[in-house]
Amino acid sequence: MTGGVTGLGSGAAGVRVLGVDPGLSATGYAVVERRGRAFAVLDAGTIRTQPGTLHPERLGRIHDALAAALVAYGPQAVAVEDVFLARNAPSAMATAEVIGVVKLLARGRELHSFPPRQVKKWICGNGAAPKEQMLAMVKALVSSDETAMEEWSDHAGDAVAIALCAFFAGGR
Repeated sequence: MTGGVTGLGSGAAGVRVLGVDPGLSATGYAVVERRGRAFAVLDAGTIRTQPGTLHPERLGRIHDALAAALVAYGPQAVAVEDVFLARNAPSAMATAEVIGVVKLLARGRELHSFPPRQVKKWICGNGAAPKEQMLAMVKALVSSDETAMEEWSDHAGDAVAIALCAFFAGGR
């Protein structure tokens, strides 16, 4: 779903997006702010949960961490990657539940949802781009503390890419 917040794709400074790479064991998140023609990462990280923990507790940990980012940064939009239905149905179901948590938290904000191949295509120009190429392009597109970028997990890097896609979608 796209549309809703004015200025997301117009280059308006100060517009923020929370990008989320959903997963039950590891959920990447990033808050990206548009600064004219540039993009800055205000925060990025990975929310990790342990497999032995009760399912509601794992979802609750993800919820609480993302809710804290929403309160701290006040993004106008939330962007999440769609579930990728591969051969592991239980994993896809768990990811879908995390997406549900993200969509609930987006209440009152613009919500974007992108399939993985579309994210890769918009960031790299190739829907089948490898992870290394994705992360390199993301780092080239944003300004952030170089040390912090080196510490990003793949999940946090993907979340930055997903947030960028919300800006690109708004300008299309």
